[in-house]
Amino acid sequence: MKYVDRYGGGKHNKVLDVGCGYGRYLRPLHATGYSVLGVEANRDIVAKNLQDGLNCISVDEFRHASGEFDLIIMSHIVEHFPPNELKDFIDAYLDRLKVDGHLIIATPLLSPYFYDDFDHVKPYQLTGLLMVFGGDSAQVQYYARNRLKLADVWFRRSYFRFSHVRGKHIPSLMTRIYQITELFSAILCILSCGLIGKTDGWVGVFQKSDLP
Repeated sequence: MKYVDRYGGGKHNKVLDVGCGYGRYLRPLHATGYSVLGVEANRDIVAKNLQDGLNCISVDEFRHASGEFDLIIMSHIVEHFPPNELKDFIDAYLDRLKVDGHLIIATPLLSPYFYDDFDHVKPYQLTGLLMVFGGDSAQVQYYARNRLKLADVWFRRSYFRFSHVRGKHIPSLMTRIYQITELFSAILCILSCGLIGKTDGWVGVFQKSDLP
């Protein structure tokens, strides 16, 4: 929300939440007066959001809709695509973003638990995306048709947790020990403002450029 307030350009502007799910961002944005539209691939989720009074449409409906947006949110979306598909996916939505408008991307970095999510395909780093969308003639296989420049970035710090241990999957005495240890780890991470923890994700704010 803090990035939306800072880069959304005001509540009179239009916000698009791509892959909005059950409205994690739609709800607070709608409640605080933003003109926000959610796009979701799962039609059952779309129906639930509409039932709850949220402005949400399917991907197919969005393709046939018109209009531009001042801010686009892609939270935990990009890691579900291989590189060539991701370029086209982001480009298609950037076509609907106004020049000087902002794109917010939140995504995890590679960690021992990155692939716990069944359909995670690849972790993406900030530098890699800028090679394709930044327009700096980096040595990559392809370039995007839209150009982005980095406006802001924040790296997420999370508590240390266990992974690839038997007790995380088979209930036992060790399971309880792991849970208690991770609880203390989470408390230490919070109290230390992330110093006792590790970087496992990032949020980037990009501004669309009118440069070719």
